[in-house]
Amino acid sequence: MIITKRALLFTAGIIVGIALLFLAPVVYEAAQRALYGVKPGVTLEGQLVEGLLEEELYDVVASLAESFYVEASNASWDWQRGEVLPEVVGQVVDVQSTVAALLEAPTRSAVRLVTVVVLPSITRAHFRPYYRGPTSEPRVALMFNVDWGDEYIPGLLEVLAEADVAATWFLTGRWVEKAPQLAKAIAEGGHEIGNHGGWHGLAGEMSPGEVAQLIQEGEDLILEATGQRPQVFAPPAGDYTQQTVAVAAEMGYKTVLWTVDTVDWQRPAPTQIIDRVLSGLANGALILMHPTQPTLEALPVILDHLAARGFQCVTVSELLAD
Repeated sequence: MIITKRALLFTAGIIVGIALLFLAPVVYEAAQRALYGVKPGVTLEGQLVEGLLEEELYDVVASLAESFYVEASNASWDWQRGEVLPEVVGQVVDVQSTVAALLEAPTRSAVRLVTVVVLPSITRAHFRPYYRGPTSEPRVALMFNVDWGDEYIPGLLEVLAEADVAATWFLTGRWVEKAPQLAKAIAEGGHEIGNHGGWHGLAGEMSPGEVAQLIQEGEDLILEATGQRPQVFAPPAGDYTQQTVAVAAEMGYKTVLWTVDTVDWQRPAPTQIIDRVLSGLANGALILMHPTQPTLEALPVILDHLAARGFQCVTVSELLAD
């Protein structure tokens, strides 16, 4: 049998073609990994991941993420011991950001999982009464306790709007029920709505269940009228015990008292209200007022003095932010 040169070339071509047919996927995959995969020598939490493509990385990262997960939990009150059980800050892995970091990582680099902190909504800070905020900056909060005084509220809102100042208005539920539109106007004016209880009851004389009812009733009526769920609670008449604070905290509230009490509910002269505010003025001050005629007359002067002394007025929640 005579094998010609043409036959040899033809046979060789078939062999090469078959080889290419089988090798093409391998070559293609290698090219894909070289172009689009993780660079050589890259590790994730000590595990070599070089050459892995994006869809493969999602599986790897997701499997590692389980062991890095920490569930957040709120602080709570130990009613037996009378002490706070501290919160736990949670953690989850940001899978997408971790994959992106791996694909961008340079050769022979070590990559860590990208984690996101999950903050509990109730912390140890909720289990103490606040008489003032942090003193590191010249910031104060104006507070208005409201269980009466409808006729002066529009004027107070106008003064605050002209000064571009947001205050915190602690409303009782029974007042909100009688004046829902006025409560809504306060909220729509950019102010914070605080909870002053469903009624003007003395929380310090109540059982835990009664305190919870006092707070919940106020919250429900305020939320219905204003759309805001309060985050701060001002016990009526400033009457409270540690039990009051603990119940409020477990309901998500910080309990707020005051640094400066204008005692304006006694309707002193506007000058006396002004003097009381200015004499007690300090970083972090919580300034308590009520909707009265002398308060309305004193407020523009108070705001001018605050501005002149470099104080910024913020809401109570802003002042007490963790």
